[in-house]
Amino acid sequence: MVTPSVLIILFSFYFPIDSWQTEILEELQVRGEYQPLFPGLRPYMIDRDDPALSAVQHKLWQPVFSMTMYADTVRAARLKPSFAYSWKAFSLMVQPVVKFGEDSLPPNKKFMDLFSSHYERAFIKFESRYAHVFIGRERFAAGPSSRNNLLISGCSAPMDWVGYALQGKRFKLSFLLSRLDDLYTKPLEYIGDTITQYITAERYLTMKRLDFIPFKWLHLGFTEVGIFGGEHYSLELYHLNPVVLLQAYQYNWGKDVNFFFQFDAKCFFTNWCVYGTLIMDDFQLEVDPNNEPHHLGFNIGMEFADPFNLRSTFWMFEYSAVTRFTYTHFVPYQRFYYRMTPIGSPYGPDHDEIFGKVVYHGGATWDLYTQVTYLRKGETWINDPWPIPEYPRVPGTTFPEDNFLAGTIEKSLSFGVGGRLFLTSFIAGDVMVGFTAIDNYQHVGDQDKVFMIGKAHLHILTW
Repeated sequence: MVTPSVLIILFSFYFPIDSWQTEILEELQVRGEYQPLFPGLRPYMIDRDDPALSAVQHKLWQPVFSMTMYADTVRAARLKPSFAYSWKAFSLMVQPVVKFGEDSLPPNKKFMDLFSSHYERAFIKFESRYAHVFIGRERFAAGPSSRNNLLISGCSAPMDWVGYALQGKRFKLSFLLSRLDDLYTKPLEYIGDTITQYITAERYLTMKRLDFIPFKWLHLGFTEVGIFGGEHYSLELYHLNPVVLLQAYQYNWGKDVNFFFQFDAKCFFTNWCVYGTLIMDDFQLEVDPNNEPHHLGFNIGMEFADPFNLRSTFWMFEYSAVTRFTYTHFVPYQRFYYRMTPIGSPYGPDHDEIFGKVVYHGGATWDLYTQVTYLRKGETWINDPWPIPEYPRVPGTTFPEDNFLAGTIEKSLSFGVGGRLFLTSFIAGDVMVGFTAIDNYQHVGDQDKVFMIGKAHLHILTW
């Protein structure tokens, strides 16, 4: 007889965090029908043969080929064939991506001006009941949101990681290390600087996360993320220690690190849940002489299954906000981005967003949904120069008073309706159409735009 723990070793795999399966598993948690292992760090790892998944098993196949086409402010198509293999406690995943058209995410270097290609996911992992080891490329996300977690969101260019985790019945300790892209840049950058020196800086990112589940209905998480580096930088064993904080390293050894803390929680009740996240980039414990404000971000969300006796429905609502100078830094190579894409929220700093989505399950083989997003974005971006001199600070220079939604605010409203169809046990499709209306487009006053949006996904599935 094979025990459940052995099944986890033999048959578990990762679903990509941007797939429809993530939403399905999110709903099953709210309904109390299934609980993935430590869902605070995604992608979800599941055992597809678990009896609790029998009702939706036909929707939880791993794609061997995916095609996505989308049109809004840009038009592009992505093809993603994939190969996965498991043997005992070891798993291998290789998923190239071929892109036609233009968008902000890599790959961007075109072949014969026709298409670009690279790897979307490519990793080897080892899993046992108590320990995991991971080497390769994956999109990870840390936090309770099924959409855009604010610290590690998985929305950046795909990142290469080395990581490991230890877990028990109620806790999981995770560690990830990534070598980011090098930057040829100034050692410091602030408004009005006259620095002429440039260096080639190596960049690194580490993530340490503790997931704790004291009760089945309560999930708690704490995450520390640090981005650091410099010219001819060398990693030290301290960087690989999963149970110490980089703040102590910075304070005692004089090594500058741009570190973040995240506190999150998710509470489950009967057919609904509520969650919240707070990220701290910098919190002023006393009044700053240069009037530096707090650099914070938070999101709160609620999810409902069948509210008001509306059977076969799933509802999601979320509000997020990030202050003006979060993710930014006076050291350019410590800013929170990778290959010009945000590591945290895809909207960067200085924004807030309201999101809502309702899904209706019309039957075992089809779903309908509608979603709406309202976004306000200030002018500040991750790579903007720091507002005052640092090292040393200059008396009389102060941070701007507007720490949230600065300058000409771009406001956008997006609305879409769509449906998913599971044609057979091996083919699924997802189509959405709608519009985006933008006021002050690209932060130009009274420049308004309306774009029709469309997305289509085709997935060929297998075991």
